[in-house]
Amino acid sequence: MLVSSNITMQFGSKPLFENISVKFGGGNRYGLIGANGSGKSTFMKILGGD
Repeated sequence: MLVSSNITMQFGSKPLFENISVKFGGGNRYGLIGANGSGKSTFMKILGGD
């Protein structure tokens, strides 16, 4: 299980996402979709500890 709370990321003055909280349970599969430049890879890097 992976739990993250109140994640905020911004580049300069532009917020990418604010106060995101997620909970991923074991044995499940998840997909992350969004437009190009919406922060999908950045979000995954944060969750991965980069």
